[in-house]
Amino acid sequence: MSLKIIGGEYGGRVLKAVRGLGTRPLLGQVRGALFNILQDRVDGAYVWDLFAGTGASGIEALSRGAARVLFVEKNGKALDVLRDNLRMLGDHAEDRACLVRGDAWEPPAMTPAVFGAPARDESAAPDAEVGPDLVFLDPPYALVSEDPVKCLAKARRLLERTAPHGCVLFHFAAGVLDDDDFGDDLDVDLREWGTTAIALMWRGGEAPERVRRRWEREEGRERAE
Repeated sequence: MSLKIIGGEYGGRVLKAVRGLGTRPLLGQVRGALFNILQDRVDGAYVWDLFAGTGASGIEALSRGAARVLFVEKNGKALDVLRDNLRMLGDHAEDRACLVRGDAWEPPAMTPAVFGAPARDESAAPDAEVGPDLVFLDPPYALVSEDPVKCLAKARRLLERTAPHGCVLFHFAAGVLDDDDFGDDLDVDLREWGTTAIALMWRGGEAPERVRRRWEREEGRERAE
């Protein structure tokens, strides 16, 4: 299976895939659609790619100008492939990447020293966590299907660690969770592509204005019907 970077500095480059591990990178069509939704939120962003696998989502973010990407993956073979993919892109990509082997549900606190970039607030303590702007969350389908409520609770805890207006992009099998499962306190844009579902999650009131305008248009059409 070949994985191609869709856009940005490394657009058109083909990434190595992880064979025999059941990894499930987002298809190019889906990644392209997501980055179209995110638009200007990627350039200069701090990004987490959790359950990273090949690193396709985080590398797409690097290609589109992300300042730093933390990749978290527990499988050593997958991390080796991810390192090869970053090495293929060159020093500019490697310098902005941080690879961690560990539990993707509990990524380490990324302090300025660990993350390799200064904190946004110069008055912050040296050990203060730098919250990500974007989190790509891609746990195994079976894990979410087995206990969707527990996985959603963990996704919400990750959202709490993001920077203001931060977004968690939670990937799972279509039909496992629906809009009502996320509650009224979050802004959620739930999209489906075939068997793939992505919930874009923001804190309440923090979804981008263009997303909110689309919701208003959809509500208007529903009332008109």
